This record gives sequence, C-alpha cells and structure tokens, in this order.
Amino acid sequence: MSSKNNILIVGGTGFIGYHLAKKTLKKGWRVTSISSKPPKKKRYLKKVKYIVCDITKKKLLERNINENYSYVVNLGGYVDHSNKKKTFESHYIGCKNLAQFFLKRRIISFIQMGSSIEYGKSKSPQKESNKCNPKLIQSTYGKAKLLASKYLIELFEKKKFSIYSFKIIFSLRTKTRFKSLSSNSY
Repeated sequence: MSSKNNILIVGGTGFIGYHLAKKTLKKGWRVTSISSKPPKKKRYLKKVKYIVCDITKKKLLERNINENYSYVVNLGGYVDHSNKKKTFESHYIGCKNLAQFFLKRRIISFIQMGSSIEYGKSKSPQKESNKCNPKLIQSTYGKAKLLASKYLIELFEKKKFSIYSFKIIFSLRTKTRFKSLSSNSY
C-alpha cells in the first residue's frame, strides 16, 4: 500500500464518514476515524483505527493525532443543533483546530464539508458565483460553517484544500442517495 493512501476521517463514525471509510478500505487505504464518540455496533469497521477525541480541544487533538496522513476529510460537527454553543464550537472552532494542526504537516489535501446553508435563505439553485451573505444566515450552524469556510480560504491561501457542499443527503432502507454535490477546490 502506498504511503499516499492514508486518510483521517473526522466524524468517521457518522453516516457519511462511515460510508467514506468503508469505500476507502475497499480500495486498500489505511483509515483512521476521529470522533467524539465510539462507533455504534452497526457502523464499526474492523480495519479502521478509531480515536475518540473532541476536536474543539486543541491540546487533546494534538495528543491524539500522532500519525501522518495524506488526506484529511472533515465531516465532524455536533449533529444536534439545539445546543448552539456546541454546534458553533464543533463546526467552527473544531475546523480551525484541525486546519492549524495540519497546516504544519505534509498532507496532500484537506477536505472540508461545507453546507448549502452558507448561502443563507436564497432561492435554488445556488451557484458557486453567488456571494455568501452572513446577514441571510439565521442558524448558528450556518454561521459556523460559513466562518469555517472563510477561515480555510484565508489560511490555506497557497495550500491544496477543497470545500464540498452537500445539498441533500439521506438514507432510505440502507440505500444512500447523494442528490447534489458542489465542489470548490482552492
């Protein structure tokens, strides 16, 4: 296996993270998952290295990540948006901590999962040429995702990173459907 095929999936125990881990394992990659909770029994993959860590705690993050990764995919974030503080910290502060940590490492790419909510309440279809207007964003989650994207754009000015924004994601009887995905590589 090539040393280039080593991936860290932040939020690897969640729905998208689990499917990404499964797919990369099939391709022969070495996979590490970092999440705030261990995987549920039905989402446990034998060959994945699981790290339980809160990405909003910078020192804890630094102590727990001791390998070099080629790719880092940030799918992490607090799912229950009723707790605004946890939502903001996990989606923005967590992203900042990860980005700062991996800026010092030799990674091929840092991939951030954005959200269409970064555009605020605007009519569909949204275009990548549309400007994000923070005044149109009403949720803590949306503001945190937009701040994270803006932070990455500034921080990785000359580094390779991507922000992907999913429009609709759902699972129906174990069938996965990704309706729309837009990508910005910077």
